[in-house]
Amino acid sequence: MKIKTTLTAAVAIAASGLAHAGVDPLTEVQPPQSEWMHDGTAPDHIVEVPSFQVPATGVIDYINSVIPLEFEEERWVKAVQFIPGDKRVLHHLLSYVVEDTANNEGMIDEAVNDPRREFLEGYAPGKEYATEFPENTGIKVPTGSALRMSIHYTSFGQETVDNTRVGLWFADENDQPELEYRTHSVSPGNRTENIVIPPGAMNHEMAATHVFENDILLRGFRAHMHYRGKAMAARVIYPDNTSEEIINVADYNFAWQPTYQMEEPMVIPAGSRVVVEGLFDNSEYNLGVPDPTVPALGGLQSWEEMFIGYFSYTDM
Repeated sequence: MKIKTTLTAAVAIAASGLAHAGVDPLTEVQPPQSEWMHDGTAPDHIVEVPSFQVPATGVIDYINSVIPLEFEEERWVKAVQFIPGDKRVLHHLLSYVVEDTANNEGMIDEAVNDPRREFLEGYAPGKEYATEFPENTGIKVPTGSALRMSIHYTSFGQETVDNTRVGLWFADENDQPELEYRTHSVSPGNRTENIVIPPGAMNHEMAATHVFENDILLRGFRAHMHYRGKAMAARVIYPDNTSEEIINVADYNFAWQPTYQMEEPMVIPAGSRVVVEGLFDNSEYNLGVPDPTVPALGGLQSWEEMFIGYFSYTDM
């Protein structure tokens, strides 16, 4: 199954050709002409995330922020981009479309799929560009909706203030999408009892599964682990018990967490089981491990671990 070539790979291919031509590739790199990276235009709407003063040290609880989207009519989001106020402290941000007065209390568990909210998109290290939803798809925002965000900050030894912005581009009124773009997270759960990685383990295996009860068109995938994440792959087992690989992120890197979009959507028939499998490295050879002599447990903070595969799809 073909996955779209990433920008990094495309640049590498172009650079290779320039090198053979005797041209220094760095002289050909053009800086972005705008901080907003979708079709050369400014967003139709910009959400200003409330400012947050990040202390120099300490553990920071997740921030739950709900911002009303006071649109006079229903909108369809065709692209979204996050511009962090300070990349050094914004660990990640997840955004959901919710009813303005519903489901706004408590902390979001990103491993749980709550039908009262619709995943819009998230920011994580490596997401420098706008996420553009496939043609004829988008995220529906009914009137009276709000944008609910789960925001994770981490301190780094210096006090700072974060002022993140979220840019939204809308589909034209006369060209509304026919398909809602949805995302389902597949995970064993992020609690302590769900993830236990032995000390020193270099290839600790983990897996999670989900059965789709209706026919879907799979359009993208994102892998999420923390610093011990080493690899993640996804495959589908069809109702006739045959299987097919979806994606293999063979060298997972916490600093590079894009959403991989398929060149062509993949038909997943009702009753098919998707399987997410991964490896963790909790050894001294992984420089991101805080302490390889103790077990790594599941949890929300960076020094803990997560294991989530995000499947993005539309109905058929």
